[in-house]
Amino acid sequence: MSGFTLVEVMMAATFLVVGFIGMIEAVKLTTTMMDHGRRQHLASQIINDRIEKLRLLPWDVTTASPNELSLHDLPTASTAVAIDRTFWPNWNSASRYVAHSVVTYNGAYYRCTQAHLNQVPTNTSYWSVATAALTTDIVLNLGATYTLTRTLTNPDPVTNIREANFTVTWVVKTSRRDGGGSPLSFTYTLKNSAWFGKYGLHLSYQRS
Repeated sequence: MSGFTLVEVMMAATFLVVGFIGMIEAVKLTTTMMDHGRRQHLASQIINDRIEKLRLLPWDVTTASPNELSLHDLPTASTAVAIDRTFWPNWNSASRYVAHSVVTYNGAYYRCTQAHLNQVPTNTSYWSVATAALTTDIVLNLGATYTLTRTLTNPDPVTNIREANFTVTWVVKTSRRDGGGSPLSFTYTLKNSAWFGKYGLHLSYQRS
C-alpha cells in the first residue's frame, strides 16, 4: 500500500498555511472597506441633514421669526457646525468616555461631564441631559470621531443666491503603531456644496 512521504505532507501543509493566510488578509481587507463605506455613508447623512435644515430657514430677517437666523445673514467665515443628535451613538458600557462625548440612551440624549468607564448616562455625576447639539460635542460613531464645518459665500447681488460648502471630517484610530509607539490614525473628509436662493432655488452636489 502506497502512502504519502513526509516531504509531500510538509508541502501540502505549507500550501494550506499560505492559502489560509491569504483568506485571512482578504477578510480583513473586506471588513476594512465595509467599515469605510459605513462611515462615509454616515458622513453623507450628516451633511444632508444640515443642508435640509438650511432649506427651512427664511431668506432674510424681514420674514424670520424673532431670534431666528436667516439665510441672508449667516456668516461667511468657516464655522464649526453641531452634528445633530440623530447621529449620536448608543451608549456602550465597554467604551471609555471623555468630557463632551455624547450618546443616546433609552431614547434620551446625554453629554459626558468627566472621563469614566461604564457609568450609566443616568448617573448625574458623569453625565448631563443634552437638550441640543453643540459644536464642542465629541461624536464618536462607528469607530471614528466626526466633526462638521461650513462656509458660505456672500449673497449674490444679482441672483440672490448663496453657496454653502459643508465638510465632514472623521478620524479613525487603528491598533497599528508608528515608529514612536503611538497609535496610527487616519483622517478622511467628505464635502458637499449646496446653493440657496431667495426664491427657493436650491441645488446641491457631493464630492469626496
